[in-house]
Amino acid sequence: MRRGSAIPPPSAGVDGIWTWHNRFGRADTLRFLARAARIDSRIGAELSLPHWRRPGQTLSLASAAVYEDTDAYERTAINLSADLRQRFDRTSWYSYGVGLEGGLYNETRFDPITRGPVDVERDLVILTGRGGFNLDRSNDPLDPRRGWRLSGSAQPTAVTGDDDVYFLRADVTGTGYLPLQDEGRTVLAGRLRVGSIVGAEEFVVPSDRLFYSGGGGSVRGYAYQGVGPRLTDNTPRGGLSLFEASVEVRRDIGENFGAVVFVDGGAVGFEETPNLSNMRYGAGFGVRYRLPFGPIRADVAFPLDKREGDADFQLYISIGQAF
Repeated sequence: MRRGSAIPPPSAGVDGIWTWHNRFGRADTLRFLARAARIDSRIGAELSLPHWRRPGQTLSLASAAVYEDTDAYERTAINLSADLRQRFDRTSWYSYGVGLEGGLYNETRFDPITRGPVDVERDLVILTGRGGFNLDRSNDPLDPRRGWRLSGSAQPTAVTGDDDVYFLRADVTGTGYLPLQDEGRTVLAGRLRVGSIVGAEEFVVPSDRLFYSGGGGSVRGYAYQGVGPRLTDNTPRGGLSLFEASVEVRRDIGENFGAVVFVDGGAVGFEETPNLSNMRYGAGFGVRYRLPFGPIRADVAFPLDKREGDADFQLYISIGQAF
């Protein structure tokens, strides 16, 4: 197995999506996806059936063949899932379902006996309960200027195969938006995320179910999986707990442009409760260009706790605000 001596560069790739609407005559959506990317490549299909048995409830059936290649692990798997999502507001919902996965894991893990890295290959079958919710009280899905959001998930998981493991993975994210002046032309935005895995040791939980941090959706200034403890060969170790926090000041400039300054922080720990003693921070600035459907964002961020393998800066380009 490859052991990375440095955090990988930002992922690049291409997606091909083909969508078939109303294939079964009930406003359904059938979507086929093929992705070739640096970190996550897959081919799969998803069928969504709206108003399944009750108004506002959507049944989603999905399958995919997945190959992931990160510094922490490599995974080749087949995924099947079924989920019911009940919408109770325009952008608020709760969901529940089940997922089944069978796959081959090549992992560099922490060995509690030698206290160092060890290469592990495991064939695993994973059954996961999937529960989640999203409560949105902000004024805009892509460019919020006031209000708040709260989302979370809980995943009771049973693993069998080369190892038998049972655990619960849960996380909660809250964001808030406070207009400071000029009817929202200056906005103070904040984000807080907390996660925990209970019931199993870190070195037996499948690597893709552990918590990692770093990147455009978490702690900017670091690459994917770039925040948190590493093994002696510099491989991201992952953990049982997660804490992330972000603060942004957003300011409109003219009719179509905006500027942002931000500070992000995050920590990954080996205990079930978050450990804030190993917090790492990134800071930076960005620009926004507002289109009719939402802003396009470009952020430049710098790691404030740079380690071996960290780049001097990271660039992130996406649609919508960072949170």
